[in-house]
Amino acid sequence: MAPSTRRRTAAAMKQVLCALLIATLASACSSAGNSSSSAAASAASSPPVVRRGFLGAFFRPVGPPPFGVFSVYSNNRAPEPYPSPSTHLFGPTGYCDAVAANGVSLSSGYMVDPKKLADIVDLGVKWTRTPVSADFDDHSHIFGHGSYAFADFDAAQCALARHHIVPIVGLEAGTVQYNVDPSNYSPKELPTYPTAAGFGAWCGVVAREERSTFTEVTRYSLPGNEVNSNSQMFPGGEAQIAAYSEACYRAIKAVQPAATIYGFELNMENDLDAAAFVQRMYARGCKAGTCYDAISMHLFMHYPIPAASTPCYPHPGGEYGLQCVADVRAATHVASMHVLIGETAFMVPGTVPDEATKAIAVVEAMKLFAADPLIDGVNYANVDECDLYSSGPFVGGCLVDSLGTKLPAYAALRALAARAL
Repeated sequence: MAPSTRRRTAAAMKQVLCALLIATLASACSSAGNSSSSAAASAASSPPVVRRGFLGAFFRPVGPPPFGVFSVYSNNRAPEPYPSPSTHLFGPTGYCDAVAANGVSLSSGYMVDPKKLADIVDLGVKWTRTPVSADFDDHSHIFGHGSYAFADFDAAQCALARHHIVPIVGLEAGTVQYNVDPSNYSPKELPTYPTAAGFGAWCGVVAREERSTFTEVTRYSLPGNEVNSNSQMFPGGEAQIAAYSEACYRAIKAVQPAATIYGFELNMENDLDAAAFVQRMYARGCKAGTCYDAISMHLFMHYPIPAASTPCYPHPGGEYGLQCVADVRAATHVASMHVLIGETAFMVPGTVPDEATKAIAVVEAMKLFAADPLIDGVNYANVDECDLYSSGPFVGGCLVDSLGTKLPAYAALRALAARAL
């Protein structure tokens, strides 16, 4: 693709929610002939305690569904010439819709799959985790300074903006392409930017892109996904994670001083002690005000949801639950640290026994998270991605199945979001 020389989620609500009654309800729903619809109706009729704009989802501008958002019928072609930065987004002269000389606009050249988009719009999603791919969009180390290809990323943002959904932009330190021979076109994919400064420069470019066009975007996540277990992206370990986080944080703040930057997208599975990781980062000086403003963590809980007093796994007698939020917050040494639940889901049969119970569990979890005013939102990580997980621990987590059928948990969550305060 020819380059364009223009830029391109501690204290939970009271946990005494009659666990025995909940378990009994789940069992009854499971055995009833019309269990799924009954569970969805029961969960959806609960009081509206979820805050407006609390619910998030993935929206990835890389590839077709179920993972990515672009239609299989899309030509994935950028408008040429590429539109100039503008906060006027829609209509014949808008940044998203203006047709260029080659016959396409951002929105038509990179066509978002209408069903993929409708699934999150109808659900009531108001924010997304939307990563920007350095591998596809940062061409500056191949074609030279200023060469960026943001058409895919911008087209996805156009589709979201049209429905008043604002992404949290995910900045990841790799993969990225560099010329093997700097004097000749010889691209090679690298797992990570070779230097923290190189990653920082990319972060600054993306922040300027957002400031100039998608002005509602003021939240970012860095420096990658589940970095506390991502040795491929960060072979240099925690020292490298700290350096790259600091460089990216500085670059964004230089462009958008009021931006909110979430750190780490913490993995909380497979015996990982995420709070201990955050504490070690703090000891390295990678902390609030140098690496992040808030923390994003991935929290997948079993149902019934553990009591708030249950220790956070892997501590003795622990489980991954609400105490993990408190532990991570404490590890930042900021009592009022905001947290984003960057991923959560309930899987059948891994964490819930059936779809009826999943509908109950999803609503219970959202209420518990929302009761903490320092939890900024929750990304339900598998709205319609059943086909991605045919085996393994994430099987059965979707809200919309492979045939497009909306499952009971979808209706329950949609009703809760619709009545948000």
